[in-house]
Amino acid sequence: MPRYRIQIDRSLCSGFGSCVDAAPEAIDIGPDGVATARDGDHDDRVLEAARGCPMGAITVFDAESDERAA
Repeated sequence: MPRYRIQIDRSLCSGFGSCVDAAPEAIDIGPDGVATARDGDHDDRVLEAARGCPMGAITVFDAESDERAA
């Protein structure tokens, strides 16, 4: 199973929280109401989180090749 790393552009995030619903093991909403990526490699639920972000703030990369996956 592929593993992914995520990057969140905090300047675009509006804190809707759909990313946390899709990938709670990978993303947190901080006290400031903005999403933060957890360290580590994550499973394919982060692809759904990126696709569901209404602000387009989440980018997903293949952890092995470092190519953009979403």
